[in-house]
Amino acid sequence: TRPMAPAAATPEPAQAPNSAQPATLAIARPPGSPASQMRAVEKAARSRLPSPVVTVFEARAEGRVMGRAILDTHVVRTMPETLLTVVEPDGRLRMALVLQFNEPPDYLPREGWLRTLEGRSLGDELWPGRGVRRVTGATLTVQALTEAVRRALAIDALVLRGAR
Repeated sequence: TRPMAPAAATPEPAQAPNSAQPATLAIARPPGSPASQMRAVEKAARSRLPSPVVTVFEARAEGRVMGRAILDTHVVRTMPETLLTVVEPDGRLRMALVLQFNEPPDYLPREGWLRTLEGRSLGDELWPGRGVRRVTGATLTVQALTEAVRRALAIDALVLRGAR
C-alpha cells in the first residue's frame, strides 16, 4: 500500500519519511522553466511524463540522502498502474515496486522480472529487447514499467540531483 511503500524501500539505517506527507513537487526548480525541465526529462527518458507534478520521498541518515523514491501513475493499456521507483544516491535503481495494477493480473510480469532492473542506470540498454528482457503476454506492461523507471531515473538525475 502507499503508506507502507517508503518503509519497504528505505535501507535499515535510514529514517523513512513520513509517508502521509511526501514531498510533492512540480518540475520547476532553477535553472529553467517548468516546461523546459519537463522537455529535458522527457528527452532523457524518451517517454512523456504523465503529469508535471511528481511525488518524491527522500530517505536521510545523519543528514545524508540515502535514496529517493518516486511515484509514477500511468496507463498501461486502458487502466492505471502505479510504480514506486527507488533510486540510490548515485542515480542507480535500487528497486521498483508495483503499488497498483488495474489491468488483468495475467498482464503483470512475475515479481522477479522487476528485480532484473535493479542496479541499472539511465542509458540506452534500459529498453525492452535491448538490456531488458521481454515477457510474452505482458508486452505493454513491460514497456510501461520500463518507461516509468526511465522517467524516475531522469527526474532524479536532472531535477533532484541536478539541482544540488
